[in-house]
Amino acid sequence: MKSPMKTKRLQLFLALALCSLMAMAELQLPERPNPPRLVNDLAGVLGDTRAMEDSLEQFAMKTSNQIAVITVNDLQGEDAWYYATQLGRKWGVGGAKHNNGVIILIKPKNETGGGKVTIQVGKGLEGALTDAFCSTIIRNELIPKFKENDYNGAVWNALHVIMPVAAGEYSEEEYNKDHDDAGWASMICLIAIILFMLWVMSRNNGGGTGTGSSRNSGTWGGPIIFPGSFGGGGHSGGGFGGSSGGGWGGFGGGSFGGGGASGSW
Repeated sequence: MKSPMKTKRLQLFLALALCSLMAMAELQLPERPNPPRLVNDLAGVLGDTRAMEDSLEQFAMKTSNQIAVITVNDLQGEDAWYYATQLGRKWGVGGAKHNNGVIILIKPKNETGGGKVTIQVGKGLEGALTDAFCSTIIRNELIPKFKENDYNGAVWNALHVIMPVAAGEYSEEEYNKDHDDAGWASMICLIAIILFMLWVMSRNNGGGTGTGSSRNSGTWGGPIIFPGSFGGGGHSGGGFGGSSGGGWGGFGGGSFGGGGASGSW
């Protein structure tokens, strides 16, 4: 005979499961794409996604990890993470055995409200793509490009971090170190440029000797390169690998438990 405590726990579990099913029924989630696709630009903000689709299919076939990029115009009043979690479960992104799926869900800034983004990670990849790391990727790689209205470039930035991390070829620690080093390099470069400009100004103010033409009569002909983003914005046109040529078998029945992070702009 079951104890009263176990009975209450079972009732609570069933009630929560019922609430979850009712919430899923209320959400008008997009149907799983047929034929299957890993890039589903339902909001129409990514432009040409063929190279991105090919790269993600190649990656899925090589590693079994599935990364789905999805844009929607409306979250139907839900949080981005919840919408993405329910969509990931409905579509079955990732494998059923390892739950090794990743969803990048984007709701662009439009008449329905501000921009929202979330990275949701299946349990099998939560060790590599921690909640804190996903938040860092959103903050460093996605939102700056979103603010420039470059959605395609933003996704490429994120993929160039997520793909090698999910494949075990790169780590959160290495990423943080690279960005710390890049920060110092940017600062040193900026200081060097400022010092050079001060030197040029001092020579202009000092003037030249004699009656000939001024030694600084023209502007310096070389380019001044201001430090930009390291490890970020140069990836908008490239991918991992070539054309998939077919062979990707579709989503594998993976699930999601809420691991990941969200952001807005």
